[in-house]
Amino acid sequence: MKYRALHTNRCASWSTDLLIRFTALLIIGLGTTSCTGSHSASHEEEALTGELPKITEENLTAVVRTIHPEMSDISKTLVVSGTIAAKQTSNIGALATGVVERIFVKVGDRVKKGQPLFQTRQVDYQRKVDEAKATLTIASAQSTNAKILYQRYANLIDKDAVSRVDYEEVKTKSEVAMAQVALREAQLQTAKQALGDTVVRAPFDGSITARYIDEGVFMSNSFSGLGNSSVVQIRECEIAAGILFAPESEIGNLALGLEGHLHVDGKSEPIPATIAILNDGVDPVARTVEFRMPFKNKDCAVKAGQSVRAEIMTPARAAITIPRRAVRGSPDTPFVYIVQDNIIVRQPINARDINVNQVEVLSGLALSDTVVLSSSTPLQKGMKVTINNS
Repeated sequence: MKYRALHTNRCASWSTDLLIRFTALLIIGLGTTSCTGSHSASHEEEALTGELPKITEENLTAVVRTIHPEMSDISKTLVVSGTIAAKQTSNIGALATGVVERIFVKVGDRVKKGQPLFQTRQVDYQRKVDEAKATLTIASAQSTNAKILYQRYANLIDKDAVSRVDYEEVKTKSEVAMAQVALREAQLQTAKQALGDTVVRAPFDGSITARYIDEGVFMSNSFSGLGNSSVVQIRECEIAAGILFAPESEIGNLALGLEGHLHVDGKSEPIPATIAILNDGVDPVARTVEFRMPFKNKDCAVKAGQSVRAEIMTPARAAITIPRRAVRGSPDTPFVYIVQDNIIVRQPINARDINVNQVEVLSGLALSDTVVLSSSTPLQKGMKVTINNS
């Protein structure tokens, strides 16, 4: 019995000791876990609140493909717009003041040079012609009489039958009479011209494009500022021209004699034409330069006032070009990346389009520059790169 009791006490003591050790281990484990969690949280907080890693050459190295700018002969098609105009347009007014009695043409009529267009009243002008004829007849008769008298005195002066004073007076009267005849002849010609001017004729072959008045309107041959002083409008439409406007930046590409084609609504085929007139002035508001391309307009098929589009092939010229995909930035501030000593440099340029694949570099690049065409990663100034053009 004593042995059994002693054995039981020893078992209870061992169990108690084991429980104490297990509890101690558990407490140590929890403490360790708490410390570990606290340490991990501390690292996370440091990662969120601490500074970012510094950029180094190793993490900025990129592989790029490069090209060199090329010198190319380029010729582009210049496309501009404008308006069709007749070779010449005239508003025809009265030559002789008076009431318009007859108008011989209407809008749309084709007329030939010298063909009557309209007529003002002739009665007053015919009367002036008759008066001029009558005064010429009187002057001629007076001149004949003075000439006969002068011949008589010329014969008598040699015989000393008349005085020198009387002779000189008769001679002067004869000369005055002859001058009067010349004056009356000139007045008759003026009257006949005024009578002829009552019929106004076409100054050139053309088409009537406007009629401003009807019969019965009084017209003056001087500008009064009180209204329209024209009766009809005539246009020489067998020869027309495209009046075109190009941006002032294209002045260097324009020259007399350049060939092109005009495209007009209603004409299925383009019209061949060349630049015949190049204005030396530039519109200071629109910043455009004007030029004209005339063409034969058979049967006046193309009408003045129609819109026109011209395509002109400019002469070939040498220019520095690069692929369009090498250009970066906005249209207002384009730039390229170039490589200098394996370092990226941002280079601003001035460029303009040639076609969908190429641009012309006006300034900012040399043929010796190494231009980045593509890269393995986004680029930035100062980045170290490796060139691989294989």
